[in-house]
Amino acid sequence: MKKHLLLFLVLLLTGFAANAQSRCFKAYDRLGREVTKFCIGERITFRDCAGVDADKEYYDYDKRDGLDFNTPEAKQKYHTFTTAGPVTVTQLGNLNGRTEEFSQTFEVVDTPSPTFTVTACANKTFRFQITDAHYDYYTINFGDGTSSPPITKQNIGNPVTHRYTQAGPHNVKVTGKYVGGFCNSPEATQTINDLPAYTSPVINTLKVQKQDATTGTIDFTFSNLLQGYSYTLKSKTETETNYKPVATIAANQTSYTLANTNTASKTEFILEATDACSTVLPTSNKATIITLTTTGGNEQVTINWQTIAGFFKQYDLYRNGILLQSVAGNSSSYTDTDVSCGQNNCYEIKGITMDGKSTTVSVQSCIAVTSTSTPPAATLLTSFNPQNEIEITLQLPNGQSIKSATYQRSINGAAFKDIANTQQTTISDKLSAISTVCYRATYTNPCDKTAAASALSCPVILTAKLTPEETAQLTWTNYTGFTNGATSYTLEVLDETGGVVRSIKVSGNSYSDQLAAQQEQVFRYRIKATSGSGTVTYSNTQTIKLELALFVPSAFTPNNDGLNDVFEVKGKRFENFSIRIINSAGQVVYTSDNRATGWDGNVNGKLQPAGVYAYEITVSLQDGSTKRRTGTVTLLR
Repeated sequence: MKKHLLLFLVLLLTGFAANAQSRCFKAYDRLGREVTKFCIGERITFRDCAGVDADKEYYDYDKRDGLDFNTPEAKQKYHTFTTAGPVTVTQLGNLNGRTEEFSQTFEVVDTPSPTFTVTACANKTFRFQITDAHYDYYTINFGDGTSSPPITKQNIGNPVTHRYTQAGPHNVKVTGKYVGGFCNSPEATQTINDLPAYTSPVINTLKVQKQDATTGTIDFTFSNLLQGYSYTLKSKTETETNYKPVATIAANQTSYTLANTNTASKTEFILEATDACSTVLPTSNKATIITLTTTGGNEQVTINWQTIAGFFKQYDLYRNGILLQSVAGNSSSYTDTDVSCGQNNCYEIKGITMDGKSTTVSVQSCIAVTSTSTPPAATLLTSFNPQNEIEITLQLPNGQSIKSATYQRSINGAAFKDIANTQQTTISDKLSAISTVCYRATYTNPCDKTAAASALSCPVILTAKLTPEETAQLTWTNYTGFTNGATSYTLEVLDETGGVVRSIKVSGNSYSDQLAAQQEQVFRYRIKATSGSGTVTYSNTQTIKLELALFVPSAFTPNNDGLNDVFEVKGKRFENFSIRIINSAGQVVYTSDNRATGWDGNVNGKLQPAGVYAYEITVSLQDGSTKRRTGTVTLLR
């Protein structure tokens, strides 16, 4: 109260120039610019509007803590504010001899960095959105030498779109400003990059997995989908004008399965792309459904398909996964006559679009072939295996299938008798004794139509005899049943494993094989018959076994005259060999397993006396058996 009274007396003596009705004061920044908003940390100076002497006005800078006009700042008339918010500044001055207080309310503001978001769009276009409302207006420096007009607080909800002429990256700066003040925010900076250059997406394939009006399924594959863009799969039927959304496709998605959709009508699809700016972008190529039906006839299948006219330049028709026929894009049916009863064939059609960018694959339609015709006769092949069993193979005509087959046999020209009724096309028959035999067979197809009997098939029958002169006399019958080209014959000699050790081209029906000089004991023969087209069949295998040939001298004279000095065993057709020689006292005087050496009548370098010695010889034969021979030899001196 005392300070008010003192100032009142001072002011009463001096007075203001202006009258009370025009009282006012203004605020100024350091540069002398009038302001109505004060930034934190900024020095603000106050002056009376009438320009009175400085010692006739005093200021209090915050009415909330009481008025005090005796501070140094009150007399200096400037103040730095430190807290944001409304503040009431009060002037104490003298006017016409009267002391009065006059107050004005100002706003103290802070200067945080503004916040904003940037959305990249196609064609080097970006959308900028101010996300705070702290400042009265904002400016965007786009980093390419241009800036936005001021964006007021009331308009920050409206994004700003800017298109660059040069490729990024760009450094974007946003500044916030106040109306009534000259302090700005710090620059908020972001570095932005362009979206990938837009190229139209591609629907590469459309494959109908299930053809149905309500529960159909389609598999799609895509390419050229780019990050930063949004994609929508859309469709319309042939009678509709506008496409409708079907599914949202992610940019990293290369495939998609559309379920529970109508795949029984003519429907086309596109992939539509947009960016965050809702830019109208070129769509993908078009892809459309192909519907497929199959109907059967007498050994034929008719395939019909439907799709939007003019869409495809070519169709590829597949049967069981193998290309059957390519037809022109204006085709809509095909009749497959290369079929036989009992076949279960599955068909699908692949359409190649006019622009070549996309292929459509229909659903797979499977159908069993029917027939009322008698199937053609089969071919029979007979051949002996290494166990001398006859393997009988029924060779069906191309395209034919079997429900059952009946096999018949005739031995030595007797009447044919059934030996098997089976679905198998290969069976074996073991004869109790090898003799001339022939076979024939019929088959019934799945349409219960039975073919005529096949031509006879008679395997080669080989006979082998050993003469006293150790010659193998071989005779054979001709093969019956080849249908193409002349038959050639080869005599094969086999080892114990069935491998061919000798091969002899033969003509006629006999061959003599001289074996007397052979070291081997066992000889295995068979005839190989070869048709003109290279088909091979074999006869039975015949075995000739030669007797062991072992030559043991009855005496020897180890007197070094070069004649009969060594007791030596000779022979052939044996493998392992061992010998023991025993004297009259029962002592073993010589052993050896090398038939190339003999006994010289010495034991440990000592001459043995003349006399009769016993021997025991053991050999192993090629057939695995063992032979033992005993006897005596006389040592002569």
